[in-house]
Amino acid sequence: MITGRATLVAVFVVLYAVLLSPAASAQQPDPLVGPQGQLERPRPRTEMRRPTMDPHTLIDLRRRLIELDKLLSLKSLSRAESLMEDLAQHSQLQRELEPRRIRLAQLKGEHEEVLRLVDRGLAEQPTNPALWRARTGALLATGRVDSVRHSVDRFLATSPNLGSALVVSVEQLTEANWHGAAVSLIDSMRVVLGDPRYLARARALELLRIDRQEEASSEIAQELRSNPYNLPLLRRSLLDGIFDPRRHRRFGEDLIDRADSRDATASLRLLAANILLVEGRAEPALKLTDSLLRSRGNVQLLLQNAATLDGELELLEDDAQLEATVDFLLQALSMVMSSDQAGHDQKRRAADSLAHVCVTALDRGALGKDPQASVDRFGDLLASVRRINPQSESLYTSQIRLAVYTRDVLGEPMPAARRLEHMLLDLDLPTPGVALVRLTLGECYLAAGDTARGRVVLTRLGRDPDFRAAGGHAHYHLARLDLAEGHFATARDRFAVVAIDHPTAPYANEALEMGLAIAEEMENPSGGPNILSLYAPSVYYDLVGNPEARMKALETFLAQATPLLDSEEPQHLLERGQYELAELYAERGRNEDSLRMLRRIVAEHPHGRYAADALVRRAKLLAAAGETDSAREELDLLLAQYPDYLYLDDVRDLRRELP
Repeated sequence: MITGRATLVAVFVVLYAVLLSPAASAQQPDPLVGPQGQLERPRPRTEMRRPTMDPHTLIDLRRRLIELDKLLSLKSLSRAESLMEDLAQHSQLQRELEPRRIRLAQLKGEHEEVLRLVDRGLAEQPTNPALWRARTGALLATGRVDSVRHSVDRFLATSPNLGSALVVSVEQLTEANWHGAAVSLIDSMRVVLGDPRYLARARALELLRIDRQEEASSEIAQELRSNPYNLPLLRRSLLDGIFDPRRHRRFGEDLIDRADSRDATASLRLLAANILLVEGRAEPALKLTDSLLRSRGNVQLLLQNAATLDGELELLEDDAQLEATVDFLLQALSMVMSSDQAGHDQKRRAADSLAHVCVTALDRGALGKDPQASVDRFGDLLASVRRINPQSESLYTSQIRLAVYTRDVLGEPMPAARRLEHMLLDLDLPTPGVALVRLTLGECYLAAGDTARGRVVLTRLGRDPDFRAAGGHAHYHLARLDLAEGHFATARDRFAVVAIDHPTAPYANEALEMGLAIAEEMENPSGGPNILSLYAPSVYYDLVGNPEARMKALETFLAQATPLLDSEEPQHLLERGQYELAELYAERGRNEDSLRMLRRIVAEHPHGRYAADALVRRAKLLAAAGETDSAREELDLLLAQYPDYLYLDDVRDLRRELP
């Protein structure tokens, strides 16, 4: 291919010399000399001129060409095809429309049309590399094996940049699943270029795809030795869908064996550790990275990889990989924090990353088989983070999340409250964090049943003018506490103030509904304080986080309040209690009881506030149970009976999603 290019250049040089020779010049008539030898003025060749185009028209055509390119990039094929037909009426644009016609045919998957257009273009421009590239792609798509090699050769020969052309060719072969041909092309070009490491990363991935696993691991080891900074690219390429722990077991074992050798590079050790984490093996991964703590440069590599792993925690779906990655990060970062070789900035960075890992682990529930032991471990780790980096952005967030996890998941609100009390003594606690800690502390006291201390903490927070957002949430809890303790008028007024002062808060709608329910019940001739007293225990058990007791309290409320109320009048509090009980039934897995209660709401309160919500909830429960026809009937009933429902668009979307 290179020899052919040199020969072509030589031919052009010879032709150029012949055209400039004296003999050639003598055979050409002088256009300035007449038949008798006198000089003549050159005549204007007006008949050869093309008609000039109006500048405004030219600008408009250029604008429309740019619009066509945008439509093609957005893959709006019908609009692009229509615009191209309009532009084809202008003969001046035919040359510029040809590559766009090819692009349109490629996007439409019309590979035969691509070949026809390309062959027509090659008849006029046989050295156009873009045409040879398009022809290669079309031949690969149509499976014409015999013609692909020649097309690739011509593309490489005509391209002004051989290296870029080779990368493009390898990508085309890879996309067409011709992985063996891609390896052969790289091998041949290594010989031509004299570079035995050319495109090592691409070759390793192609080797793995064709199941030459030991060769792939060897290629990766050599690539990381010569180009250690390619680790992020190589790791992303491997773990983003190519590497399969079950199918590529020999590759993983061979790579781990190479990384475990004494002369293995730090990049290879980190890559092998990541492979082990995919397999859910944290301890071997830690063993491989122990040696990285001996130099500051390798510690930096470890921190960079830890940041990548930390960012991927929220995306991991496999529980074993998630727990292994969390365990690895906690131990590796804590070792960096205690390492003598790590710099001060590196230790602070490791501490901040460790606190963030704790936050993500608590959010994902990745605390292993013994959550209590993990909570204690997290507490010790966060204490060390506070010693090294008290200004960490994630430190106080993780401590609050740890307290909430201890309260809600482990069911231990008082230990959580003690943890928060210690946080309030921390002088480094940022001002916004003070408000959140006090709010969570009040919630912990309520969850522990200590309503007196809970009321004191929340009242002080609600009166603090510097914390309006947290104060509004505190007043919402206080309003629920007032209702639970029988202070109905105070609860009504407090709910109203919360809804008015904080209309965008997530609890604003709930506060408004509760305030209206209390006000209506106090004016209900058949209701009043007695009915509210029957409902109040369910609110109390909701505050203290006891769903079983709350469910029994709601059942008691419905059993005792229903005979006392006038069924001919709207009974919004009774309807609300029925809906809350149906939700509790669904949360506890009692779907039949929940469906029965929701049907009762629709039958007894067809014009109430929860009838449409009850139909939506019934549809979701039925769809989850596989009864899609019944779910569709519920949604059709809602669309017909409640056309003014606030979330009608969501209902239509839900109906379309039903199989």
